[in-house]
Amino acid sequence: MNIVLRILWKGGVTRVAVEEARNMKSTLIVYRHAGTQYDLSNIDVKVLFDGKSKWIFKVLTSIYAGQRGDEATVDLDRIIKASDIIKGPALFHDQFAGLTGYLRKIKHGEDYAIYIHETSFDNKGIKWALPKFMEKKILEKSKLIITNSKWNKEILASKGFNAEVVYPGCYPREKINLEREKIVLAVSVWDSGRRPEIYGEISKKIKGKLVMAGYWTRQDTLNEFMSKYKEVIITGPISESKLQELYDKASVLIRFGFNEKGPGMGVLEAMGAGMPVIVNEGLGSKELIKDNGYVVRDWDEAVDRINEILEDENLRKKMSINSWEIAKSLSWTNHARKLYELLSKIYG
Repeated sequence: MNIVLRILWKGGVTRVAVEEARNMKSTLIVYRHAGTQYDLSNIDVKVLFDGKSKWIFKVLTSIYAGQRGDEATVDLDRIIKASDIIKGPALFHDQFAGLTGYLRKIKHGEDYAIYIHETSFDNKGIKWALPKFMEKKILEKSKLIITNSKWNKEILASKGFNAEVVYPGCYPREKINLEREKIVLAVSVWDSGRRPEIYGEISKKIKGKLVMAGYWTRQDTLNEFMSKYKEVIITGPISESKLQELYDKASVLIRFGFNEKGPGMGVLEAMGAGMPVIVNEGLGSKELIKDNGYVVRDWDEAVDRINEILEDENLRKKMSINSWEIAKSLSWTNHARKLYELLSKIYG
């Protein structure tokens, strides 16, 4: 089984594909290596193409995701070329990698499966007409559609596509730390679309210290934020070991989404370390919040909930244990097992 990824980078899609390849003993096929801090040990990684993206594709990508920087470029030339290189059973991560699967099906008659992280079907505006048309064609030819949330599944179903939900995973701790510091942690790949200023405003009103961990896609976005919110601790790119240390000592994780239908890897990883989590209605991980945190309407409510957790040790410890228990069912082992069962139905 081949796990196919467009960009070996720093985001959640990369993390999912890497851990699938590790736990399923599969080959990870990558179109472009853009640098990653994820552990690639014991993974068979095959990078198909060298060099940077062509300027024309950078321009086209900027229409849809300019805030993500050049590394997020959709390399249409490599996607097309890959259709004559990749052979055999394959799971393609995202619609654009799925275009390779579509072309393989047309040219060589080979079936493919696709993992949808964010469907474009509910995006507004004329510029989304082409991506929606492309996604529709790719899904029509796909033998199996997998997605990462019930929210995505519902949107796909409204367009006539049946998808199986397989949540991303985590590595739950064997034992969790119940003695925590008054640190509020936010983990993401940061860009203007993630609205970092909301976290900056939250930092002014909480009874603890806010740490924002993760890579910033644009230096100008980072510089502007740091000049305005000097009280926030910014880690920048962070090693896996340092991030795990933060998960073990912070009291609560916060993550806001803005029509982000996927769950957000930081939420799952925090739960695996036994952290209470606070998310808003615009993030797919709201489906995973039961008695292990809160789903809030806005950042004012988030401040109240954060301070409630920071001030009530018994509540925090109870939520920590509940998060950990939920995370145990969301291990990467369970993710790989469910994925294997689904893929075996189409590939045997």
